[in-house]
Amino acid sequence: MRRNGVTMKLFLVMAGFLLLLYGTTVIAQLVWFPDFYQHQKISSIKKKLTKFEQQYSTGHWNDVQLAKETGKFMRQNQSHLVILTNTGKLINDPFHIVLQQEDGKQVNVSLSLFINSENAGWLASHLKYGQQLTVTGSASGMSDPMVYPLKIQDQSSVVRGTEDFQELTEPVEVWSGTLKEVVLPNLGTWSQRQGLLVQALDSRFPLSTEDQLSLANGKMINEEWTDSWSGVRNVLTIAPVHSSGPQQQLIFSLTSLQEMREASEATQLFYAYFGIAAFVLIVFLSLLLSRIVTKPLLALNHVAKKMSTLDFTVKSPIRRNDEIGSLSNSLNALSTTLGQTLEELRQANSQMRTDMEMKQRIEQRQREFFADASHELKTPISIIKGYSEGLKDGVSESKRERYIEIIADEAVKMETMVEEMLDLVRLESQAIKLNTDAVALGDMIEDIAGRLGPQLKEKELDVVLVSTTEQTVEGDRSKLEQVIYNMMMNAIRHAVPKTDIMIEISRPEGQVRISIENQGEQISEAERQYIWERFYRVERSRNRKMGGTGLGLAIAKQILDLHGCSYGVENTTNGVRFYINFPNA
Repeated sequence: MRRNGVTMKLFLVMAGFLLLLYGTTVIAQLVWFPDFYQHQKISSIKKKLTKFEQQYSTGHWNDVQLAKETGKFMRQNQSHLVILTNTGKLINDPFHIVLQQEDGKQVNVSLSLFINSENAGWLASHLKYGQQLTVTGSASGMSDPMVYPLKIQDQSSVVRGTEDFQELTEPVEVWSGTLKEVVLPNLGTWSQRQGLLVQALDSRFPLSTEDQLSLANGKMINEEWTDSWSGVRNVLTIAPVHSSGPQQQLIFSLTSLQEMREASEATQLFYAYFGIAAFVLIVFLSLLLSRIVTKPLLALNHVAKKMSTLDFTVKSPIRRNDEIGSLSNSLNALSTTLGQTLEELRQANSQMRTDMEMKQRIEQRQREFFADASHELKTPISIIKGYSEGLKDGVSESKRERYIEIIADEAVKMETMVEEMLDLVRLESQAIKLNTDAVALGDMIEDIAGRLGPQLKEKELDVVLVSTTEQTVEGDRSKLEQVIYNMMMNAIRHAVPKTDIMIEISRPEGQVRISIENQGEQISEAERQYIWERFYRVERSRNRKMGGTGLGLAIAKQILDLHGCSYGVENTTNGVRFYINFPNA
């Protein structure tokens, strides 16, 4: 292997990393981990016990909820927990029974310190609602006393519990009654360590004056406690309850550190078997090393294949100061140069294609325009020619005026057609610049309707304008007037006599909409797609009699496109509706 070769570098880095990792792990496990674990365990218990105390003091839990939250805390933290007075007496015991005596009084019997592995089965099977029980034990001196049983018996059997954890200051009494309430923990998982809780309470209570003062000041007591019989190390925690009650309450928790001892033993066993796993680890590292060596070569091969298909967007991600890194940089530089050259050629080709298409469209539009114009002008020219020849041949005086009138009328139509063709050419070439301003649509439509009065009167039509409020849009008024004029004229030509032209101005979804609807013959689906084209007429012969040039809607389309409007035509129940939507009005 070369000194600066990639294989040597990878070997040295991997070997050094594994040695450092192994040495750090061994030192941490043997020196630092036990103390770290104990500190972390104690800190975790303190935080969780503080959270439990806050929830307990502010939650106003009932007996069932208290039992549920206490069991949850003990299960999640592998701890035992009771709530005491500062003298060591249980209060608010989550696990208890309630007896109702003959005189109607109820007796609360604590079970947290009574349950053990020997009596758990009896309690689960014998405590039934409505059963007569007799409890022997002592009662606390509080206003609402709690009985601490030494034994519980029914009519056929008796069971004893854990001995009292301190010398009794109250006399032993007997209570009998009917079982009215039972709150038990999950007896299947009730630990035998409950006896350790009794011993811990016995060793810690009564509290010293110093401890009472610390708890009264709201401080938490944490200390290590070792069971004298089993040698099991535990963390003992006493937290004061911040409540406004007349009597101070304490939360007493006992958490085992036995897991640390078991973890240390497991770690020693692990190091003993580690030699067996070394062979597997070496094989794994050999496979990993070969992959590390071949991975950059595969990446470079992938880039080269993409370049062979003229795809220069893929770059090699390798950035190293060795042979492979130099090859990667060269390949990336070559790919970038070829990619830029190819992109320039594509842009030039695309621009050339665009120019050619534009030129072809212009030429095609010119050919279509000349063809359409020639076709449309042929008819009026023929009419003028025919009637002119009639005048030249000397028609009767009664027909002479009629011939002159027809010739003048056709000349006006030709003039109108030529002007509209010129307008359309300017619009299609975008040679017209819009003079935009605020346009009041209602006023504009009323002006146009007034100008179309003769045409409306001829067919006995009425214009009905529906608009709740005056709507204003930004646009070129003269061009918009031309659009509305063409659409209204088109509606008049195709309307049934003695009907209404409905014009509605509305504002749906932030846009201003104009719709022009007549009552008349509908437009077929096949004809609707061509209605906006130049010189297109529905029923050409009838439209020519009515004087249409076939350019009005084509001009309207170009003007609306310049304004960025959406538009269309649709059939209604009795006729046809044209509509225009002005954006962001």
